[in-house]
Amino acid sequence: MKRKTRKRRTSLYLVMLVIGMFLTTLIVQGVNLRANCQKLSTERAELEEKKKNLEKEREEIQEEAAYRKTDKYIEDVAREKFGLVYDNEIIFKAEDAE
Repeated sequence: MKRKTRKRRTSLYLVMLVIGMFLTTLIVQGVNLRANCQKLSTERAELEEKKKNLEKEREEIQEEAAYRKTDKYIEDVAREKFGLVYDNEIIFKAEDAE
């Protein structure tokens, strides 16, 4: 009779040990998943911010490209780089301060 009780008790302890190990594994995995989720959430926010910045940069590049196709751009470059002016314009130059 004692052997049967002892055998049941040993079986019960074994089952409790297996359940305890299972619960411990479940808790550890849950913690790891939560940390991984938080990391991915932070990474997603950073990528969304980077995406906004890249879209803004793309718009600026498109605006610059559109501006470069205009006559105003050609005129500005001619004035700035080559010093060209219209016939009826007068150029005033400041004396060099030394």
